[in-house]
Amino acid sequence: MVLENSFPPDERVENEIDILLKNGFQITLVCTKRSGKSEMEEKDGLTIFRIPLSKFIYKSSALALELPFYFYFWNKQLSDILNRTRFDAIHLHDLPLVKVCTRLAEKYRLPLICDYHENRPEIMKMYHHVQSFPGKWLISVNRWLRYQMKESQKADRLILVTDEAKDYYINNYGLDPRKIIVLPNYIVLDRFRKLVPETSIQPADHDIFTVVYFGDTGFRRGTLTILEAADKLKDKNIRFLIIGTSSEQDLLRKEATIRNLKNVTFAGWIPPAEAMKLISWTDAGICPFLRNIHHDTTYANKMFQYMALGKPVIVSDCTAQANFVTREKCGLVFEAGNADELCDRIIKLTSRNEYDPLSKNASACVTEKYNWENYGRRLIELYSGLQNN
Repeated sequence: MVLENSFPPDERVENEIDILLKNGFQITLVCTKRSGKSEMEEKDGLTIFRIPLSKFIYKSSALALELPFYFYFWNKQLSDILNRTRFDAIHLHDLPLVKVCTRLAEKYRLPLICDYHENRPEIMKMYHHVQSFPGKWLISVNRWLRYQMKESQKADRLILVTDEAKDYYINNYGLDPRKIIVLPNYIVLDRFRKLVPETSIQPADHDIFTVVYFGDTGFRRGTLTILEAADKLKDKNIRFLIIGTSSEQDLLRKEATIRNLKNVTFAGWIPPAEAMKLISWTDAGICPFLRNIHHDTTYANKMFQYMALGKPVIVSDCTAQANFVTREKCGLVFEAGNADELCDRIIKLTSRNEYDPLSKNASACVTEKYNWENYGRRLIELYSGLQNN
């Protein structure tokens, strides 16, 4: 496995490693090194190589298509490891190094599995350093889109996070649907129950209806829409809890101050177990993301965490999450960026007749069907199929 980021943490990578190890696979993970972590670690069938990155190499990643120092660096690091050990496959997480891994897979005659956690070029459009000087003139998102289209064709298998993402790659890139496996970011029930034991969960205080947002608080996530709704609901017995942080957190807090929002609490970043405990005391979870191709074709982990705690979800009409919530009848959908519609959905949920069936469905569909224990088997089937070829 190849991961450009540090490990841990990365819940998706951790989930995949766990299920492969439990089914008899041996894994070597190559990732980047952060301070405090050893450069090599071995435990129970997993070997981790952590690669130190200089500031120059790290910053060159955004310009890899123009100045390929980043690609040269990773090609050397991965070649050194491939020359030392016999492998059966290369499993790449996310887009940027696909060109490097494609060439190495051809050289060493190994199947290549590309595992895209997101639509990287589409999300790059929203990065501050891409939209501002000098990135705006140096980094070509269109070139990354062409790179994604060309290099993805060469993968032996492509792992995506939603059916909507699969449709995107089939319809826009002409990929063979038989090569695509959908592996959503569902929660691992056993781990979640250890993180949030039932004895630590307290019932929500329905006298004060509390809506929670958990995660990155950047504006593209629709957090300003939450504040607009909070402003409109000042005279209602409704409160908002925002857990998480981002580079735009100070701007978000400033906006809440300008609007004098006494009904909004910012918890900042807190450990996951503490966050889940706070969420368990709220009434509903919100995923208010703004519409774009990336948000239309992914799920947020938080949606399933809310649901596992029995919280109905209020989601914007980004395609994947809206389709899921509508199909499973586990929450309500509003138009992205429309604070009036968001207010309407929140007020609807304050009715027990509306709330209770959605709460029941939210909990049941995660515990009974949409969890990693059920869907993680797809990864084993993928590798078993490659072994039998």
